[in-house]
Amino acid sequence: MYTVKVRGDYINGKFVRPRGPERRIVSKDPGDAGYRIGSFPVYPKHVDLAVSAARRAFDEWSRLDQTRRADMLRKFAAEVVNNRGELSKLIATETGKPAWEAEAEVRDVEARVETEIREGVRSVNPFKVGEISWGVEGSCRFRPLGVAVVLGAAISPAHLACSHIIPALLSGCTIVFKPSKLVPATGQFIAGLFDEIELPRGVFNMTQGDAATGSQLAGHDDVDAVLFTGSYPAGKRILQATAEQPHKMVALQMGGVNVALVLHDADFEQALYETVTGAFLTAGQRYTTTGVILVENSIFLRFLEAFVDVVKSLKVGYSSDPDVFMGPVLSDSARVRFLDLQERMSGTDARLLLEGKSQKLDRPGFYLSPAVHVAETVTGIDDLRPEGLSFGPDVVLVPVDNQEKGCELANSTKYPFAAAVFSPDPDRFEECAGRLRFGMVNSNTATTSTSMRLPLGGVRKCGNHRPAGVFSQRNCTFPVATLRAHTPFESDRVLSCYPRKQTEE
Repeated sequence: MYTVKVRGDYINGKFVRPRGPERRIVSKDPGDAGYRIGSFPVYPKHVDLAVSAARRAFDEWSRLDQTRRADMLRKFAAEVVNNRGELSKLIATETGKPAWEAEAEVRDVEARVETEIREGVRSVNPFKVGEISWGVEGSCRFRPLGVAVVLGAAISPAHLACSHIIPALLSGCTIVFKPSKLVPATGQFIAGLFDEIELPRGVFNMTQGDAATGSQLAGHDDVDAVLFTGSYPAGKRILQATAEQPHKMVALQMGGVNVALVLHDADFEQALYETVTGAFLTAGQRYTTTGVILVENSIFLRFLEAFVDVVKSLKVGYSSDPDVFMGPVLSDSARVRFLDLQERMSGTDARLLLEGKSQKLDRPGFYLSPAVHVAETVTGIDDLRPEGLSFGPDVVLVPVDNQEKGCELANSTKYPFAAAVFSPDPDRFEECAGRLRFGMVNSNTATTSTSMRLPLGGVRKCGNHRPAGVFSQRNCTFPVATLRAHTPFESDRVLSCYPRKQTEE
């Protein structure tokens, strides 16, 4: 069992916890639903205080040399390393992830700082161009936008939050961070790490809250950028909150209906491993989770049988139990939504092979067994994934005649974030990659395999073409173009229509 001391919001360099909260957020262990991690107060008035603190700190922070900002962020990475055990345990407890998966998330956070300093900065490096016209050269530099709001995700509460916070800080923006209401304790822990490195006051701020707080922050008049990773419905609410502010940068990374295409010449065991893990890691709740697996007809029945056998053997359990592959889903509402959507599947062409059921284990958590469907006649993938919603630990296998039909069916989704193609033939992969209209197309590895050293974002309803990853600093900056005349003024080069001074005889 894990309990935290509630410290309040982090504003202008200190934790603040006044009396009389308007409401509270209760953090519960989803793997032990009767256990409260902490009760976190919500103060809507703190939104203005946090934004004001970030605004006051912006000028000084943005004028710092980037190497100074990088040095401070390296101190943050060192604090993550020093506290990796406690942070891993907290993430596992608050999200239900198995311990090994929480530890992997912390390692990703540790690496994020150096990735941004060494590689992410390339997208905002200044550059010059040749002669624009006689005696005039051009250049471009990137300036920080100002105050950036980061709205945190629940399923990877440290990594996804820091994947916005770190590039924004490095670029010279100041931050107001709101963790997901499901993981307030992890959000508070991140704020505590920033407190330890003694950033200038107001550079980093954190307010707890729910969807209403997120909308209040997103629509705040003194906020310049909103950075978000989450669901499509939540992304729509953010755009609604900023509808009267078309000048505001809003970068949305939203989950997709992710598809794996297994071709007849695939390495069978590799494809099996990658699709099982792609579908069921993190209880199927990642925004890159494989939701549909398309398999060429010639190997479909063999693949389906092997897939079901492996899935039956996956161990579901508490985060700290040994050999656990899959923990609980994040909340009881997520569990109910999963069961409801599974029931709705009965009205589609999908046939249930393994039913996802609530699991009664030693602890009263939100545990589900993995579900497998098969659909032999499908006209559109989104029929199996209404409104792009994730089913949690659920996947649909579909036979296809060939790679052309597979690509055509994959492209039918309106939520094309990640795709994976399994074939040892590089030419076949390139043919598929050229046809698949997804933001990410992997070869022989799962849709959940991502790298922040590359752009990370989907198309259509998966975002608004503001990819994260190595392009994150582009979402926190604006380009400034400069034309510089570098030769002495020559009066004989003025426009012929320009009035000329009469010379005296």
